[in-house]
Amino acid sequence: MANATRRRLSFVDLAHPQVWHKLVEYTEVTIAFAKLITDFNNQWAKICLLTSSQLQQLVIDFRRKTESEIRGKCHLGGMMYDLWESLLLESEIESQSLKKVACIMEKEICGQLTNCVMNKTLQLTLNKEYRHDLDEILEKSHEYVQELQEEYSKIFNNQGVKSDIDLAHNEYVLELAGVNGLYSKYQYNILPELLQSMEQSQLETIDAICQNIQLIASVLQEHHEQRHSSLASFVVTSTTTNPNEELENYICSMNETNDGLTKSPVHIRFESFLSPMNNNNNNNNNSRMLTGKDEQLIIYAAPVIKMQLSSHCKETIDRLKEIKKEKSLLLAIINPQTSKIPVKQHDDQQQ
Repeated sequence: MANATRRRLSFVDLAHPQVWHKLVEYTEVTIAFAKLITDFNNQWAKICLLTSSQLQQLVIDFRRKTESEIRGKCHLGGMMYDLWESLLLESEIESQSLKKVACIMEKEICGQLTNCVMNKTLQLTLNKEYRHDLDEILEKSHEYVQELQEEYSKIFNNQGVKSDIDLAHNEYVLELAGVNGLYSKYQYNILPELLQSMEQSQLETIDAICQNIQLIASVLQEHHEQRHSSLASFVVTSTTTNPNEELENYICSMNETNDGLTKSPVHIRFESFLSPMNNNNNNNNNSRMLTGKDEQLIIYAAPVIKMQLSSHCKETIDRLKEIKKEKSLLLAIINPQTSKIPVKQHDDQQQ
């Protein structure tokens, strides 16, 4: 039955006793390797738990800071605040996901590997004791056969062929046949079955190691795929933000918040242009302000200056005419005879 399930190449086909020691050594190393993977899994789970705890505390701290330092001073809303809350939520989900990964590693992977290591270690110990007991039985049988052979030879050499030698002969031959049968049974049946049992145990250990390594990778892959999908969706959403729309929403929220307050009309107080030519009117013009219903447009400087220069020139011409008239009158008083005609001409010019 054992040979029917053997592979093409097996430890049973190799030489004895080297094959036994090599198989035991290989089994011990494989079990040690399973322990190493178990420790790696446990360390990874602890790191995930620690990271999850730190990330959760980070989210709590920054939510508290957001409420006290930002929203406590100004009501922050809109897409900008929604993105920030989404990022905190993604971080919190990441923390929960890492905690879930740690739980799976501790309960499923670590439990399977620990049970595998314990069972295979116990099985290896039993197989080694079983082999040791068989070897001890064979050794004792060999010693007993040697004793019977020596006794049989001693009787034959001392007494020759007598009735006592038949008893020693039969006892020696029967024991020799029994020991040889035990050797044959051990070599062709017991030892191959023992080696094949250890091979099967070794195959189960290798399979358990490979399956749990794949399970670790599968758990991490599922975690990263879920997080990648969620974060990718968050990135796509965050790229659609519009700063102008964000500012407009805040302005609208200000209007909604201040809707019940009385709004006084805003009046612009323009400054009027003051010409340096009119020094007498500077004080009056400086105190003049445009308020309420007396709002006026600012007059451009060039037309005003032109108008004021024209008025000033007219005043100057009138003043010169008055001076000429006074001069003519003075000349008429001084020279009445000579100044009549010019005065008359001057009067005609004025008319």
